[in-house]
Amino acid sequence: MLDDLHVRDCYIPITDYPHVPATASICDAIRMMHSNLTEGHKYRTILVTDEHQHLQGYLSLRDLTRAVGPSYLSKKTPDYKGHQPFQGISDDFTALSLIWQEGFTLKVMEEARKPVSGVMTLLENTVSLDDPFAKCAYLLLVQDILILPVVEDEKVIGVVRLVDIFERIANTVCSLKKLHMLPRTGEE
Repeated sequence: MLDDLHVRDCYIPITDYPHVPATASICDAIRMMHSNLTEGHKYRTILVTDEHQHLQGYLSLRDLTRAVGPSYLSKKTPDYKGHQPFQGISDDFTALSLIWQEGFTLKVMEEARKPVSGVMTLLENTVSLDDPFAKCAYLLLVQDILILPVVEDEKVIGVVRLVDIFERIANTVCSLKKLHMLPRTGEE
């Protein structure tokens, strides 16, 4: 049952997770993300570390795509989740894509040279190995983030991902449904 799970049951060790230094280019991070996706890995985020290998934040597909886009799509950098990145876009915002289209490839390549430190999502909260599963789910949802660092003795040892939390919840819901422990919805 989910009530009995703890972080130690669902975290990924940091040594197993893809990461780049904060000084790496957006281009380098895009290549790493593309490699992870084409090789069938489950990783949809990349960790960002400082020069001492301390975790600073992460990069998602959205962060990397937004990083090479027009400046009006940029978030305050670096940023914690929850801020609205768009400011003053007209009702016909699709027309703005036409402006972006002119020289698109050149602009993408120019932005891709910048460091990832300016576009990563910062991480403000952590969990420990003994924290309950529900705390992870709560923090991930409330903060609208994809991963949480797992800390032991003031050192990051791994991460808990939203996708893994969802998988545990889905497995529980599906097994309870099979056992007819969930109420019927009338759609069956």
